[in-house]
Amino acid sequence: MSRTPRPQSLPIRPPRANEKLGDWLYRELRSAILEGRLRAGTQLPPTRTLARDSGVSRGTVVAVFEQMIAEGYLESRPGSGTSVHRHLPDRFFEAPKASVSSERFVPGRLSQRSRLLMNSPFPKTPEALREVRAFTANRPSVRHFPADLWSRLISRRMRLATREILQAGDVAGLRSLREGIASHLAATRGVVCDPAQIFIFSGIQPALDLIARLTLDPGDEAWVEDPGYPGAAGILRAAEARVVPVPVDHHGLQVEEGLSLAPRARFAYVTPANQFPLCVALPLNRRLQLIEWSRSTGAWIFEDDYDSEFRFDGRPLAALRSLAPDSNVIFSGSFSKMLFPSLRMAYVVVPPHLVDAMTEARSLLDRFTAPLAQAVLADFIGAGHFDRHLRRMRQIYAEHLATLTNAAEAEWGDRLKIQPARCGLQTVGWLAKGFDDEQFCLAARGAGVALMPLSRWATNWKKRNAVQIGFAAVEPEELRRGVRAVAKLLD
Repeated sequence: MSRTPRPQSLPIRPPRANEKLGDWLYRELRSAILEGRLRAGTQLPPTRTLARDSGVSRGTVVAVFEQMIAEGYLESRPGSGTSVHRHLPDRFFEAPKASVSSERFVPGRLSQRSRLLMNSPFPKTPEALREVRAFTANRPSVRHFPADLWSRLISRRMRLATREILQAGDVAGLRSLREGIASHLAATRGVVCDPAQIFIFSGIQPALDLIARLTLDPGDEAWVEDPGYPGAAGILRAAEARVVPVPVDHHGLQVEEGLSLAPRARFAYVTPANQFPLCVALPLNRRLQLIEWSRSTGAWIFEDDYDSEFRFDGRPLAALRSLAPDSNVIFSGSFSKMLFPSLRMAYVVVPPHLVDAMTEARSLLDRFTAPLAQAVLADFIGAGHFDRHLRRMRQIYAEHLATLTNAAEAEWGDRLKIQPARCGLQTVGWLAKGFDDEQFCLAARGAGVALMPLSRWATNWKKRNAVQIGFAAVEPEELRRGVRAVAKLLD
């Protein structure tokens, strides 16, 4: 009959520099067990003895033993002391081999659906997200955001924080924030809605993801603009929809082409106020045609109003949804574009017949958006700071655009023509014949300039002579430097 191994000197190594003694003892005992240096049933020294020999307090040893007993590495029996657990599988006591074999570790397999999520168009590192140079696009200017005011609103909210706001939040979003959004939309965009129709999300992407799950079955056809926003196409593909690229011209989405390509589509993602990336507005006749298609077929329209609040000549255009308040149009807006990127706050206005399904699905998948950040934003809107900030930024962005346009006309001439912009954070530049947008943007990157080829966001769009040029987040002197750098590439 086998005998229980008796207490022995433990095969443990000295602690690392600045390592807590409790962490060191736990780590060494666990490693000794897993690597087979302490075999199953091996009895450990009494806590007083181990504490004396290791130079740690007995309380530390007791705490480590209790933790390892709870985790199943050790066991303690009255009158027998503490020992390595007898019933761990033998393979846990095998010393590691020089190389990891497939017999010891079988990697988990990703689902077939995972491939649909593996092609994100967005930057992955904080450095790439923070860098601003000529001509960084799709970013608001954080330099002119009233950060001190925002900080005071946060401090005030923390001082006055109630139990309600520190506990669970409303699935749809903080009521006061939704009321503020409803008032703003009615006054500026012609969108009249009940606050109950508004849902707050941490960005347009998760909002579109949830709505796609609710409205599309695998194989359903969904229109996207071509060229268009790649994040939307990616979300719809991940929902297993059949994405149908609908061509865009200098008046926006060609609705007739959509009706020809996929008349029974169940969904359309559109940017009618400022088409991404061509920066044109959808005219009234096409808007009405799109709405009529939706009314007659039951198709859903997702209207992404990502940056048209920044209109430089007059008020922002009325929303598509304002033409059809009782329809299948879902209107969305992004505070991350209107205020600052790390806010990660957006909203959607859904038709009344979608409210119950949104509430149930949101509760299951995401629960709610952080209430404290919503409360600060509600205060910012309620006190009038939001409207004042928009007015101020429209003026600043218009000045940035004028700086870009004037410098480009002087330096670039007809070799790269700036398209007039009436709103938004960026515009389009059209290259003269003989230039390829991909190659030109690569050369610009080498000159310290961020240009994006529009062909990268196209499926069937054949043009190779357009680049996206951001101006909103870029200060005037940097815009001038970028213009001079690009001029050298055009020579």
